[in-house]
Amino acid sequence: MNRRCLLALALLLIVAVPASASAMDGTPGDVDGDRVLTSAEYASAALTYLDAAYMGGAGDLTRTDIRDAAWVSAHWDGRPCEITDSSGRTTTLYRPLRRVVTFSGESLETLRSLGFDMEKVVAVDKYSHGKKTFFPECQGKANVGSIWSPDMEQVLILRPDAVFLYATISTATCDDIQKRLEASSPGIRVFRFDCFKPATYPGEIRTIASAVGQKERGEEFAAFYESTMNRIRDGAAGIPDDERVRVYFEYWFDYTTVAAGAGYNEKTRLAGGVNPFATGTAEYPVVDPEAIIVTDPEVVVKLAGQGLAVGGYAGHDIAAFDAIRAGMLERPGWSSISAVKDDRVYVIHSDILGGAQHFIGTAYLAKWFYPDRFADLDPHAVHQRYLTGFQGIDFDLASEGTFVYP
Repeated sequence: MNRRCLLALALLLIVAVPASASAMDGTPGDVDGDRVLTSAEYASAALTYLDAAYMGGAGDLTRTDIRDAAWVSAHWDGRPCEITDSSGRTTTLYRPLRRVVTFSGESLETLRSLGFDMEKVVAVDKYSHGKKTFFPECQGKANVGSIWSPDMEQVLILRPDAVFLYATISTATCDDIQKRLEASSPGIRVFRFDCFKPATYPGEIRTIASAVGQKERGEEFAAFYESTMNRIRDGAAGIPDDERVRVYFEYWFDYTTVAAGAGYNEKTRLAGGVNPFATGTAEYPVVDPEAIIVTDPEVVVKLAGQGLAVGGYAGHDIAAFDAIRAGMLERPGWSSISAVKDDRVYVIHSDILGGAQHFIGTAYLAKWFYPDRFADLDPHAVHQRYLTGFQGIDFDLASEGTFVYP
């Protein structure tokens, strides 16, 4: 068998290697240790392995090593991949990720947007595990609890080579999980990403895409995300402060609003709205009903989901959204509010205004606040493209789920 045939056989071998986590430093086949796996080094490693296999012996490199070397050569240009996560910590990867655990549904969703092989996700958090419609492929995976109550024993039994945690949510809790993981299994790579903040999400998309060898897909998804968010920012830019729409944003619970520290307030602001209750230290303050009437909001937005568990991906329930809206319209004194007079009271589900899908909900807010400025913005189309083109799930928004009303 000539060497050209041997190399072709090596390329065939790399597609059928059983998964086994190995996070040892150094790319297999990098003989001179200069952190660059050249094509000559890879060819030599593959041929040496095949020669040994042909003779019935065992060489220095395993079949998995050869596969990893091929992957690094193809996706990282033969070099280790340095990943700086949202906590500012830099981790060096020498091999592809094969066994991933996610404590963050947002990171899990982002991995799927990037075309990561979901078979390589071996366990997810309990909240993602419970989303049977949105994460159907996760129902058979292990459940590792949440960052607030992690099943550390289960995580370690699964022998992951990477674990995804939040960067800025419950940092002390996530820090503790990271310390325990790294103490128990030094080879585990821990990544800290949020994947829900408009300011950092594009960078996180590209960074995670590099880690999983999906740079091209990452650029495509980041461009899709940025095209929507930039359209919103551009459309809201230049609106004088005294002409911005006054918005009363109500959380799941009656007369509970959002203040400056809440993400929902940020999205209201990005869409060009002014929140009269933005000041204060509490993220979700309870307001005096009379104060709402006094501020006379021009738009009212009510949040559904979780604390007001209807709709979203879990159910097509327009009647429930209609009932929520009708109840608000009937509140004492609300008939005098501009938003009620002008029929500008809306209900939106947290599935599309929080987490990785925040750009979809923000597009709806912009459309509601300034219909003329955003006449060409179609949040429904953005949502459907996201599901079909990036999440890869068969979900028809025309007949499934309820996310906004009316």
